[in-house]
Amino acid sequence: MMKLDTIQAKPSSGYIGKGVILLSILAGTMIFTNPKREEYLNYASDQLSVEIKKSICQESQVPEFLKGLSNTLVNTCNTLVTTQRDLIKDTINKSTIQQNALLFSVYTTEIMGYKYQTLGGFGNFVTFPTKDPKTSQSASK
Repeated sequence: MMKLDTIQAKPSSGYIGKGVILLSILAGTMIFTNPKREEYLNYASDQLSVEIKKSICQESQVPEFLKGLSNTLVNTCNTLVTTQRDLIKDTINKSTIQQNALLFSVYTTEIMGYKYQTLGGFGNFVTFPTKDPKTSQSASK
């Protein structure tokens, strides 16, 4: 009697099973690395401090009659922003809504007429551009 070799088809469930395992590992990693609110507050207060220093603590912002004191005023402004980081952090905390989606978080902060949206995931943050409130008000009229 002649023996026939049988070719067995690999079940596709092997690929599906590996995919499920891979997605489970990815989801577990995302859940584990979803940044906490305190991490966001540190990130946001750092970002806002930099923005304040860039927009306000500049020599070009010093009135003409105080130009002789511009270096002192700029240094004082920078020092003031740095020393008031806890106040900045507290202000951000009070004006932020967190939406925790387990795998990632979305933080919406409204401060001084500006609305910032930040996505937190994998231990990092991405802040989306915001519109200038003056521009959005004139566009809505």
